Amino acid sequence: VAVRTTVSRLRRAIEKGDDPFPENLFIGEVEYADFIREPSPHRFRLITTKSPSYEYEREVRLFIVNYPLSEGGTKTPYSIHDGRHVRVNSTELIEKIYLSPFAGPWFEDVFRAVLAKVTPSLFERVQASGISDQ
Repeated sequence: VAVRTTVSRLRRAIEKGDDPFPENLFIGEVEYADFIREPSPHRFRLITTKSPSYEYEREVRLFIVNYPLSEGGTKTPYSIHDGRHVRVNSTELIEKIYLSPFAGPWFEDVFRAVLAKVTPSLFERVQASGISDQ
């Protein structure tokens, strides 16, 4: 299963998600590089750099930066080592849902049945992926 969205959809989905602990969320386009050339790269650069072998993903990363208390950070109601879930509005977030052609017809039947119960508004956004094994 692959989900297609856009940065603007992601922003709206977060705004409409009514997250119980609003924080500054950052969105950064991933740069694909073998290594970072800067001697002391900024934290954001470390988070948004990835190996060139993943360049086909064309991804962005959504992240929260929790600065240490010694740098003026604030205490969070969750463990920063475990991370946290950010509540989003899935109907706003998801443009399309692609199903793998290799999953088999049974998977599509099960997936659509679950989706119809959980989020029926997304049912019409499901389609078979155009990827084929050549």
